[in-house]
Amino acid sequence: MAGARSYHSLVKRMLPLLAAAWLSIAWQAPDSTTWKKYRDSNQLTEWIYAQIQYSGLSPAAKAAQLKQATINAWRAPASAEEIQAWLDLLINQGYTLLQSGDIISSTDAYQQAFEWGRQHASITDAGLVLEYLLKPLGNNYTRLGDYEQALFIHRIALEFARELGDRQAMAATYSNLANTAANMGQLQQSLQYCREGTLLADKHSATYGLLLSEQADACQQLQQYAAAKQRIQQSILILRQQPASNQEAAHWLFMAYQQAGDIYLATPATAAQYYQRAAAMPESKRALRKREQARLFLRMGKLQLLLQQPQKALVWLDSCASVLLPGKTIRQITPRDIYGEYILLDLLFTAGTVHQSLQEPVTALSLYRLCFETERELRHQYISASAKEAAISDSRDRYETAIALAWRCWQATRQPFYQQAILQLMENSKSQLLWEEMQQQTHYAGNDSLHKRIRLLEQAQLYYRREALQSGKADSMLQQREQRVAWDLATLRKKINAIPGADTDRLSADSMLRLLPPGQLIRSFFTGNHALYSVEMDRNGIRYADSTAIDRNAVINFRQQYFESGPQAMINNPKAYYNAAYQLYTQIFAGHPLQTGYSYLLMPDGVLSTLPVEALVTTPSYSSAIGKWPFVVKQATVSYAYSLRTWWLQMRAPANTEGFSGFFISQQQAGLSHLQGAEKEKEGIMPAINDGHWYVNEQAGSSTFKQALMQSAIVHISTHAFLKKDSIDAPHIMLYDAPFYLFELGGLPQHPAMVVLSACKTGDGRMVTGEGVQSMAHAFMAGGTPAVVAASWNVNDATAPLLMQQFYQQLSKQRNAAAALQEAKLSWLNDPRVTDLNKLPYYWAALSFQGNTGAIILRSTRHYWYWWLLLLLIPAFAAWHKLKN
Repeated sequence: MAGARSYHSLVKRMLPLLAAAWLSIAWQAPDSTTWKKYRDSNQLTEWIYAQIQYSGLSPAAKAAQLKQATINAWRAPASAEEIQAWLDLLINQGYTLLQSGDIISSTDAYQQAFEWGRQHASITDAGLVLEYLLKPLGNNYTRLGDYEQALFIHRIALEFARELGDRQAMAATYSNLANTAANMGQLQQSLQYCREGTLLADKHSATYGLLLSEQADACQQLQQYAAAKQRIQQSILILRQQPASNQEAAHWLFMAYQQAGDIYLATPATAAQYYQRAAAMPESKRALRKREQARLFLRMGKLQLLLQQPQKALVWLDSCASVLLPGKTIRQITPRDIYGEYILLDLLFTAGTVHQSLQEPVTALSLYRLCFETERELRHQYISASAKEAAISDSRDRYETAIALAWRCWQATRQPFYQQAILQLMENSKSQLLWEEMQQQTHYAGNDSLHKRIRLLEQAQLYYRREALQSGKADSMLQQREQRVAWDLATLRKKINAIPGADTDRLSADSMLRLLPPGQLIRSFFTGNHALYSVEMDRNGIRYADSTAIDRNAVINFRQQYFESGPQAMINNPKAYYNAAYQLYTQIFAGHPLQTGYSYLLMPDGVLSTLPVEALVTTPSYSSAIGKWPFVVKQATVSYAYSLRTWWLQMRAPANTEGFSGFFISQQQAGLSHLQGAEKEKEGIMPAINDGHWYVNEQAGSSTFKQALMQSAIVHISTHAFLKKDSIDAPHIMLYDAPFYLFELGGLPQHPAMVVLSACKTGDGRMVTGEGVQSMAHAFMAGGTPAVVAASWNVNDATAPLLMQQFYQQLSKQRNAAAALQEAKLSWLNDPRVTDLNKLPYYWAALSFQGNTGAIILRSTRHYWYWWLLLLLIPAFAAWHKLKN
């Protein structure tokens, strides 16, 4: 179903029959004898339409009946009429589910219809597909918040409308595009879609009124309130003038009244009048859908909350709940009732806020948890990565509200329940997408047809991405194919997520903390808009929870001024750096200083994700001797993880156990600077490695690199790396012959235990709210690598070889890789041959360790000689003892 040209206008006679079914024209339900007659005479088309036209059921029951019909069919459709009838059956199922309020099941049904139409494009009616399939499917994705997929469908619909020459359909599609763009925050684009639609629509039509309401929405978000009020009034006027028989126009009027209420919220009395006009519309004048009715009740509840009338708000919220979950009030909702629906999510959070205002914190926290569970279920329905990221970002403020409540209750009562709630909420807010990606590495390991299909599509996706990049994105056909494969792949992954036992998201913190060795502590953070929350844990559980003020701009400026912009600011004024570093240390750690001799696993959040903690100083007394500064690196071993759950997976991740492969590219391709330190790095590392594989310049090719990732325990990379943050479309590592794109990691069946990225900015990248830094290190961890060493800014060409030499020497002596990296940095600071200037943190603090500190054991050649000598001495001693006796 890649484009409109694959559809032909056939089977027109089906449309009146389908429309009759949708308008619920009364039909005497055929008895079982009639259905049996169709079956016995092998009349599949008649049997299908008898199922479609069965009336007298509720939308939910009707949807269930149609679903059962797809199961009870005695054979697959064969003729053109049967194939068209089957499409009508799937579309009707989607529509009845939409009427019942089950948006997710409705989307799944429409998507099945979409796939069926795609498989039988030559005999599918284009007008039917446009009006009754593409339009509702695109709108469903918008309702779910999966806006990338909504755009994908709406653009196909626009192509259909253009080829059909249907100006009204084109105008309606522009309205859908405008709505989707506005939801994505692309407000100017939304207004442009509206302008294009109004040029096509009849000025007195309901579609024109709909376009005006979309303009009002964009203007409201742009805070152009006068324009928003003008447009919504014009919209209401036009929609009120539509014929009473136009149910679609009546529905749009119902929604316009609610939108007007939102626009006039600054004047609550006026807002209430518009909401009440919507509520007063008789059902006979509009196509009532449960979802929109629930949204109206929710708006009324929010208005009462705004007016500080919590009890009245609860009445409206209970009405909303009874629509979304028949027979349920807010307090009766349980985790078993939860499903993916944005209105339910909003309802639960609003209800939690109401109960918080009523001084009922336990109920409020329970509702907040249900809200986050709903958000998670909803996010699992999304196909595009951008929609998932937007959902994570959108939930951020809600998590902060819940954490702040749990913190206040902990302060007031000291009940462990609230302390555990803080940790649980913090953990659930973090790196949820990384957690899901890491889980996929185990869930997709099956050998059944579904897993094989996924792996095949993954390979196809990699091919299309590489080809599109190499063609400079000039080949639109490649891009369309890659998008099509991405759609199919995401659809199959949703099926994997639905398999019982595939979800291990509900792990207890206690079970994860038992993996901690003695002397290691975890400190997890949540950086909110109003406070920084921290929880410290050891293997026995929570040691403390705390909250403090944090100047986020100070963290951002510190990072930019002293690290991202190069060493000059630090060189020019080391005292200013020292003072700034101490101030940040006191903000973050003063309440609970890092204890000397401990190993800390830090789980930063927000702006803290970019902060080099080891480069901070712990006392206010400045000294001109930089090597003597009290850096955090001297006080404690520091490693990093994204969350407890991701760290737990890294601790359990299977990986290669033997072999070292090093890639050192000093002679770069044209346009890239040569890296003279790469070969020095190789020479420094070699003495600490036994039986390593060394690839220099032309030997360090892309195919060799992929083999090394699948066969070696340690893969070391010294070359250029490029990130999306650097305006690169596809982040990649520059090998001698070709780039290695990070998306290629997803296709590897085996992974190294540790990857060392001795390249610039491999630990830096795009910041995603609630997810952390999307760096190269992040990509390797998502792909299944338990441990990564990466650089957060430009590594110094002279410093890196010596640090790496010390790192591998230390790694051959101890199990803790983070401690080995710490010792390498201390060796640099204590080396009298290193000038004080080069002991500034810019030169040594870029490299950090993330993940499982015990993922790899490295023994040097010297240690192996000891073992060989021992093996030789044992039989020699036995022979001597025998001769002596």
